[in-house]
Amino acid sequence: MSDLDLNQVLSSRYRTSQEADGYTDKLRQNLALATKAQVARLAIGRSLSMGALPSGQVDSKGMDIPAQSLFTPENIGAWVGLLVTHARSTNGEIVVSQDALRSAIRAHWHRGAVALWNDWTTADDYDGFIATLVRRSEMPDFAEKRPNSASLKIDSPSDSIRPVDSSTQLTKALDELGIKIQIKEVVHGPRLTRYRVLLVKLGDLGKLNRSIPQLGLAMNLGRAEATVSNGDEPKTVFIDLPRPRSTWKTVGMERLREWSQKMPADANKLFLYAGVSVTGEDVSFDLSAAPHLLVGGTTGSGKSVCLHSFILSLLSLHGPDSLQLALIDPKQVEFKPYEKLRNLYRGEVATEAATAKEMLAELVTEMEARYSLFNRIGVANIPEARKKGQKIPSIVVFIEELADLVMVDKNIEPLLERLAQKARAAGIHLVLATQRPDADTFSGLIRGNVPCRVALTVQKGTESTIILDEKGAESLLGQGDMLIKLQGESPRRAHGVLVETDNVVQFVSHLSR
Repeated sequence: MSDLDLNQVLSSRYRTSQEADGYTDKLRQNLALATKAQVARLAIGRSLSMGALPSGQVDSKGMDIPAQSLFTPENIGAWVGLLVTHARSTNGEIVVSQDALRSAIRAHWHRGAVALWNDWTTADDYDGFIATLVRRSEMPDFAEKRPNSASLKIDSPSDSIRPVDSSTQLTKALDELGIKIQIKEVVHGPRLTRYRVLLVKLGDLGKLNRSIPQLGLAMNLGRAEATVSNGDEPKTVFIDLPRPRSTWKTVGMERLREWSQKMPADANKLFLYAGVSVTGEDVSFDLSAAPHLLVGGTTGSGKSVCLHSFILSLLSLHGPDSLQLALIDPKQVEFKPYEKLRNLYRGEVATEAATAKEMLAELVTEMEARYSLFNRIGVANIPEARKKGQKIPSIVVFIEELADLVMVDKNIEPLLERLAQKARAAGIHLVLATQRPDADTFSGLIRGNVPCRVALTVQKGTESTIILDEKGAESLLGQGDMLIKLQGESPRRAHGVLVETDNVVQFVSHLSR
């Protein structure tokens, strides 16, 4: 059983070796950090990801640091638990006393500082070093494994899934970066906490934007990033900080149902429900005004779940008279639950390239036929035709994996280009999705005529640029975290609905009765 007491831990001072103390000071200067404590945290995190500590004693001739500079009351339990668990997992010296903890911190700080200095000296560029530092200083995998409570006990505050207000830590971190702020309001959203911040000096805004990597390191955000946006009053900004996954709040199907019940019936509007904003408000947009949509995200980002949310939001607002869905699914599994929909275009889900090509060719023919009808009755678009008594449903085309189709049959691309260029007024809209966003998948004509974009998590900034025309999606949190960019607007962030297969089956079964 452990004799550690967190109050005692927080009232102590810790030091490292003379060698590591020198590297710590060099890293502090090169990273433009204000205190050695910030580097020490990074060093300890770096060492924790490296496996067992080497045998042998580390000298304690470096300068000491107070625990309250190294840790905070909010995270001290996590740090101590991680140090204890690391020792247990690697068969090291068991950390059951204050002296053992002090020794463990000294050893990890020493090894981590040496490793970080090697990272710095071998990095090709500063940005590359920052990326490596963020990645390597994350908690190691075993940190998610819970130790046996019968053999380990640490006196700490009870665990809670409630978000923690980190205003003090944020103010301190920015002060160390030379940025003076006053926090005016704190709002806990589903996954992020938004801080409404007054900048004491307006000129610090540029410094704040340039210091995002350092702020992430100071706040121990791991791979996640803080984001800064303009506030709602002079000299104010919003700083959004990602929270630990344990504090996330899931956006369930009931939220989509509540949203649909509040939406007015309008055959000419094709509202898609994306989820909720950073602060928890509903986020939706009108596809008919978009008029086409590109959805990109890597495997596991929540792309397919996002498509289900869009489809269910359309089905909740429209019947077969005002909406048909043309579904193309090369993966053959995602759209299978919709096979019995009365709204299904041609009564089938296209799963083969040949069938998809045939369906798209029919849609081009349908588009031309509608324009011929519009010409005869003297209207310009589908809403005007409906006013003259024409019962014409909108058609929304969902393609689950565009890259697969384009690779199999290059003749599909010209059909998509024609629809993207001309189909809007005819009431035919495209939702194109892929997990491999690259220049070969999306021709200039397709990208130029699909102005509305949704980016879920991607692996690289170049992929984010292909989807959004700017970086940002590579830093998203995954599991439905997304950036939505409508024509003429800046990207806005949303957290998607968790739509499970059972939800889709039940929804479609209800509609098919």
